[in-house]
Amino acid sequence: MASSETPPPSLRQGVRIAPHDSSVSVEEALLAAGEQVGHGNLVFASRVNKAVLVFVKSEQMVHQLVASGVIIRDLYVQVSPLSVPSTRVTVSGVPPFIPNELLEVELRRFGKFASGFKTDKSGTAPTVIC
Repeated sequence: MASSETPPPSLRQGVRIAPHDSSVSVEEALLAAGEQVGHGNLVFASRVNKAVLVFVKSEQMVHQLVASGVIIRDLYVQVSPLSVPSTRVTVSGVPPFIPNELLEVELRRFGKFASGFKTDKSGTAPTVIC
């Protein structure tokens, strides 16, 4: 049974470490992550396929791990977050003669797209996830 002191971690507190060598142990990945954020800030870890999922105490530490990466067996290993926040944007009231490509060019000024355009059932309002 889980401890009542430690709440379960959220996906935003997790990172994925995928070493080049699949024989890297969970312990080696944890030691490398602990060097970056402090060993006391590691909460949970698990191997999933060839990667190691590590949960830390705060989202700030996730950003720190993603920015710095880890060194395992003298090789740099990129760290990726488990959750990538995105925002759904609904564009309405656009005349039909304005192509989606033009809207896409203008919306890219605000950030990267997580998906392409999708039109609603009426076929008039494009939706994009940024």
